[in-house]
Parts: sequence; C-alpha cells; structure tokens
Amino acid sequence: MCPSLSKAAILTAAIAATSYNPFIQPTTVDAFGVAPTLSRRCGHTLLHSERSVTSVSATINIMDSITLNDKIELRNPAPDEREKGGVEVAADGSGIKALEVLARIPRNLILASTDMSPRIIDAVSAARNITWATELTAVTLAALHPTEGEAASSSNDDADVMQIKQAWIQSWKAGGWGSADDLGPDIAGDVVGTLLTTGSDNDHNVYAKFRMPCHPALMKASFGLEFLTNCTEEEARAALTTRGFTYRSMRDALEGLVLESTERKSKGTKRDKRCWDVGDALDRVMARATTLQLDADETTTSHVIVPVYEHLAHSLNANSKLVSIDNEVLLVA
Repeated sequence: MCPSLSKAAILTAAIAATSYNPFIQPTTVDAFGVAPTLSRRCGHTLLHSERSVTSVSATINIMDSITLNDKIELRNPAPDEREKGGVEVAADGSGIKALEVLARIPRNLILASTDMSPRIIDAVSAARNITWATELTAVTLAALHPTEGEAASSSNDDADVMQIKQAWIQSWKAGGWGSADDLGPDIAGDVVGTLLTTGSDNDHNVYAKFRMPCHPALMKASFGLEFLTNCTEEEARAALTTRGFTYRSMRDALEGLVLESTERKSKGTKRDKRCWDVGDALDRVMARATTLQLDADETTTSHVIVPVYEHLAHSLNANSKLVSIDNEVLLVA
C-alpha cells in the first residue's frame, strides 16, 4: 500500500516534486492508465527528453534493452506531466490479468542504493548525514560521470551497460520544483542555482533580524506550495527547509563525483556548478525513487530507480509492482 503522506508531502504527487523528508519513504505505489489515443507503439518510442546529449550518443535508447508486454503502450510524456506519464494500457490490452508480467528490465540497468563502488563509498562516507537519498544520488552521479579508469577496466558488455545508463540519466530533465520557470520572476531573482540549492542551515538566525523565518526565496515559495497542496504555511516551509538541509548534508561530499559540470545561465564558480549538479541529481532521484527487495534471502529493501516504472504516475490505487528475480526486475500487474 502507499504510505500515508502529510499535506506538505502531497506536493510529490501533485507536481512530481522532490522534497525529501527523512520520515517519509518514497512513493512505492504507482499506476498506469488506459490510453484513449496513442501516438506510437512502445518499441519505437524514446522516453528521454528532446535535449541534446553531449557525451553519449543520442541514439542510445534504454528501451532497446527492455522487453515489454504487447498490452502496454509507451508515448512521450506531455510537458505538464513532468515525465510522470506515458505508460498506458493498449487499446486492445484490457485483458491484463493479475500477476501478468508487463515488462522485463535487466537487473544491471537499474540504479540501486546498494550498488556502490569504492569511489561511491568514499564519497558517501564523507557526507554529513548519510541516508538512502545520499546513497542513491551518489550512485546516479557516478553512473552519469564514469571515470576513465572505470571505462577502461570494463568488459565490452559492461561498457555497453555503462553507456546505456549514462544516456538514460542524461535524458532526465524533469523531477523537481524550484526552477525559474516553476517559481516565476518574483521568486527566481532570489534563487541561487535552483530553489533546492538556495539558502543555508543558518538561515533562521540570519533572517530573524529581518523578521523573516527563513531565506526570502523559500518564504515566497512556501506561499506557492501552500496554494498548490492546500497545506499550511508552516508545513510548506518545513518541507522546503528539510529538503534544503538534506541537499547541503551531501553537497560537499558528492560534488567530487561530478567530472563535467552543466553549463548554466546562473553565474558561479566551477565548484558552484558541480554543487548545482548534485542538487539537480537529488531532485530527479527523489522524483523517481522507489523501494525493491533485490535479494530473496534478505528482508531489507534497496532504494532504486527502475526504467519504465519511473514514468508511472503517483497514485493511491495500486495496480502494479516490482519484483526482482535472478538477473531481472519484473513489472507485474
């Protein structure tokens, strides 16, 4: 079942935001819908964004390595879906039965918080507050920025997987709430990088003398969050403050995993840009994360990001789940 969420956390379901609360687990129950009209067959639809990919060929498509049930259709998510959509039941797929396998995803194509190389372990160990979000963000950054040594020591098959995962992560463009387009010009002028990367852990004391409870950008944004989710102003401000604290607890430790920073309109040092990339990764990881028991002999679960499943819309009505068997992860009805 889907965990109960506070009013402030409803933002995750409302606009696929990535506010992280250490007391709230990622959404584990999602839903696919029936498509009234479908633009393309699943085998030929690219799930990634239209933006150019500079370090990996844009022709690499993770869907080429995934087996889909013929009863499932994929389309490109609409802009207002923020990459949470596009996995739908085909027009002739009404006969889907309980426990029917809808997709087979190779185990080595998923991102898991337990798949940590020595480089990732060293980075995570330096974080101020280690959580599953820290681990999964580090795994994502390392897959996005493999070192020359990692590439050279990989077999041909491993190198192919490395490139596929890198292209897949590069395709993520949505998954957070806090860009200039989201906030509007009145708030964006106070933002440094994104809303997630704005502010400090000492903001309460810094701005108290101005009779403000937090950084002005967060205070203004909390009014919008209050309106969007029907929560209280205090709950909205607490959610935004918590995710900022979570980012800063890992920022300095993980920025070293970013080997080539993203060019931005915002001015900043090379380190600033690497830190903003960490914030972007956390944003997008939190919008896609779920839990999965990867080893049948263990009772603990891993936090993972799974292709196809990441596009399922947040829902309180469970009609699909993930199951790990041998070297595959199955999406089951």
